[in-house]
Amino acid sequence: MALRLDGVLCWVALVQLLCVQILAEPLKEAPIRLSVVSDVSNEAPQVYHSSALQRGSLLGALRRLQDTNSDFKFTVTENPDYGYYLESVNGVAGSESDFTYWQILTDVHGSPTLIDVGLGCYTPKPYEHITLKLTTW
Repeated sequence: MALRLDGVLCWVALVQLLCVQILAEPLKEAPIRLSVVSDVSNEAPQVYHSSALQRGSLLGALRRLQDTNSDFKFTVTENPDYGYYLESVNGVAGSESDFTYWQILTDVHGSPTLIDVGLGCYTPKPYEHITLKLTTW
């Protein structure tokens, strides 16, 4: 029993040491570009620059942009099963009656593709181009 307890204590100490080391590392910021476009209106795309923290989420990058740029605003709703849902960007909300929603695309290799997780889980890469696109279904 004592040997098993010693092993558990060593394991706990190792995990704590790793956590302290990870948390002590300075967080690096990765620049990203964000475009807001609409399939519904003829408005010109809006382009913003922000940064995502290393291992940080797209939601954090959007909040950072909103905090530093008064021209960019967004809202989200949280679904307890599926996470955050992008509700509106710059005062324009998706609408069930108009069959519109905000699509989130990434363009790392020159071809826009849908992100495969929600904005609370998606981790942008350095210099990535993210597009928030109001589109119809």
